[in-house]
Amino acid sequence: MTGQEWDELALIAGIAQRAKWDPTKEVLGDDAAVMPVQGTSLTLCADALVQGIHFDLAYWTPAQIGAKAVTVNISDLAAMAAAPLWILSTIAAPKNFDVEALLLGIESRAQSYGAQLIGGDLTRSDNVVVSVTAIGAQLLPPLRRGGAHAGDTIFVTGPLGLASVALSHLSQASHLDDRTRRALLDPSARIEEGFAAARAGANAAIDISDGLALDLHRLANASGVGFHLHTVPIAPGAGIADALGGGEDFELLFTAPQPNLVYGEFAKARLTRPLAIGTIVPNSADRTLHDAPLDPMGYRH
Repeated sequence: MTGQEWDELALIAGIAQRAKWDPTKEVLGDDAAVMPVQGTSLTLCADALVQGIHFDLAYWTPAQIGAKAVTVNISDLAAMAAAPLWILSTIAAPKNFDVEALLLGIESRAQSYGAQLIGGDLTRSDNVVVSVTAIGAQLLPPLRRGGAHAGDTIFVTGPLGLASVALSHLSQASHLDDRTRRALLDPSARIEEGFAAARAGANAAIDISDGLALDLHRLANASGVGFHLHTVPIAPGAGIADALGGGEDFELLFTAPQPNLVYGEFAKARLTRPLAIGTIVPNSADRTLHDAPLDPMGYRH
């Protein structure tokens, strides 16, 4: 794609085709890759936060940057129902940047999810870039994007849109309530919710990082299905556009054939009851919200 604006999804499709990935040995095109290793399975993912794209140093502390870099990766493990084990991080930063505080943010957040920082790399750069690789144990059947079936109920683990509101009003951050500010600056990954969904027989899952509409379309594309949404769970203070396309929510979106099993597993784990928002349908061209077509709006890299 030299000489033209690149598209994330097209690049990923090209990489998969050239690499000839074997889905019988690996889980690919999902939130993470599951690799068999000596009788067990490790789940791996990687993500990066870039100054000026994902954060602004005027509003983020180094510790918050480090913590969020871990959370966005652990959220991908959560969407696969994998247990976090280890973290690797590469940090590029200017000479006067507080790398020690950023590392403390990484270490503290990793420990809160039961993971450990085990290595990485440090290098000089004009801008701050933090790349994290997370490694987990796949103790439950992995939740793939491509597993949704017609008749499945569509769930999300919480209301959406607060991070989008915070991003739109960062210049007035002092006027934001703590819950809204934390939704963007200090989100949480839904690890326990991923486990509960897997135990309840969920067929497919994805974490909502780029917007409900876009990520639901991604799940539907991978599964070859359509969907009928009957509601959008909007967080207080947010709007429908924030919830559908704002992104950065890091709630889990999953489908399951037996809603009562889902509610039961979440209750057993003392987790907030997930929200049923629609149904998977067989026609892949049939994708609606309140009976009107729903476009894949959201953040595109």
